[in-house]
Amino acid sequence: MPEMNPNSETAQKIPVNADEPVDTSTDNAKGVEESAEAIEPEIMTDEEIAEQDAQNEPSEDSDNPKDEESSEEASSENPGNDKPADDQKTAEDDKPAEVDWKDAYRRLAADFDNYRKRTSKEQDDVRKLERKRVINAWLDVYDNAERALQNLPEKEGPWYEGFSSLIQQMDKCLATFNVKPVDDVGQKFDANKHEAIATIPNPAMENNTIMHVERRGFVYENGDVLRHARVIVVKNPS
Repeated sequence: MPEMNPNSETAQKIPVNADEPVDTSTDNAKGVEESAEAIEPEIMTDEEIAEQDAQNEPSEDSDNPKDEESSEEASSENPGNDKPADDQKTAEDDKPAEVDWKDAYRRLAADFDNYRKRTSKEQDDVRKLERKRVINAWLDVYDNAERALQNLPEKEGPWYEGFSSLIQQMDKCLATFNVKPVDDVGQKFDANKHEAIATIPNPAMENNTIMHVERRGFVYENGDVLRHARVIVVKNPS
């Protein structure tokens, strides 16, 4: 077997098997070299691989621009969910309302003024009722003094003058309480001022005319009746 030069081109590219005979022809060497070049893979650097991966992978930002715009609009319209809004509303409801102190003061002043007027009126009514009760009791004494003066046998003398002076003093005392007697003889009968105790026919007078006063009536200066007069009224037969 001929020896091969290890530095030769054929020795570098064709593996040697000791059991098989080696074809040293030039054509065979060229065919083997072409086959080796055809199946040899293309070697790529790391930079080329990264660039190719970047081109093949789709961008997340460019997947669905419409969805991104819709998401942005929804987020701008609803910056928060319903729960924080409900919590905020509940917190506002629980917050105590502010007091308008000026309005409260005006209401309090108005209530106090109404209370003052009401109590003042009630006190005036109580005083009037008590005064009326005392004057009515004192008028009985006045009536007895008048009867005594009318029943005196003589219309002059010390007894007549004494009773006349007593009645005049009583009239002045009643005037201090704005009370005065009323002369109702010849007046029309008024149920609001008079109390009829009898009726008498009198052709010289009209019907429902007061002919005689049994007990004088008294009124206040404003016209309110203090005591009704007891009178005898004319009633002529038809």
